[in-house]
Amino acid sequence: MRRMNVLLLGANGQLGSDIVRLWNDDGVRVRAATRADADVTDAEAVGRLVHDAKPDVVINTTAFHNLPACEEDPEIAFRVNVVGGRNIAQSAASVGAAIVQISTDYVFDGTKRTPYLEDDARRSLNVYGAAKIATEDVVRQANPEALIVRVSGLYGLAGSAGKGGNFVETMLRLAREGKPVRVVSDQVTAPTNTAEIAEALFPLVAGRTRGTVHLAPGDGCSWYEFAAAIFAACGLSPDFAPVTTAEFGAPLERPMYSVLGSTRVPPLRPWHEGLMRYLREKGHATT
Repeated sequence: MRRMNVLLLGANGQLGSDIVRLWNDDGVRVRAATRADADVTDAEAVGRLVHDAKPDVVINTTAFHNLPACEEDPEIAFRVNVVGGRNIAQSAASVGAAIVQISTDYVFDGTKRTPYLEDDARRSLNVYGAAKIATEDVVRQANPEALIVRVSGLYGLAGSAGKGGNFVETMLRLAREGKPVRVVSDQVTAPTNTAEIAEALFPLVAGRTRGTVHLAPGDGCSWYEFAAAIFAACGLSPDFAPVTTAEFGAPLERPMYSVLGSTRVPPLRPWHEGLMRYLREKGHATT
């Protein structure tokens, strides 16, 4: 049987690097590409890369997701996310390839208090979420063979270059530096280890799933609860306390509830199991 050729954009990011690391299957060949291979905002460069790779599927894990920077410069948020996504989807369509576009829980406004499903109405509270809604739409328009995969609260071994690491590492650094740690307790999401997403994504791509799918743990927690679990697992007792979003003084709106559910696929493992896996693989001591 012929191998499925996959072109992966954003291969050095958190999710991209886990796809490269974990997709060890004889039936799939992954070509890993980074910005050095093609800037997604450059349609000609993306087109050359796609035509050279001759993929069956293109996976776009690239994104401009520094939320404060998106608010300050909406133009770059839309150029990288929306124009970049459209360039990739069009180039994939031009060679008969499907497109997998990674999206976010931030396409929802957080007013629902039960998990958001794939067909729930989208309404963003910030520029990043608005850009990702537009990205979903232009990708679908440009390539009918599209799979939109929404995820939430990502953290992975590679860390996020755009955010200077990830939430887990930030919490551990603050605790070990002896600094006070204040974390919001009224924002509920489902923090997700990118390794869990990479493994769940493989059968969807191999099975040519189309449409929209949510890949997230079956349970949610507040960021405060997540931080508490990190400290407990690593045997740390920092100066740690919950705060409200208003007390924290966040510079932009975020959904207060953005747990994702699905009518199409089983949930990922509970978020606590994904966290423990991350801590073990990262080499952090766990209790």
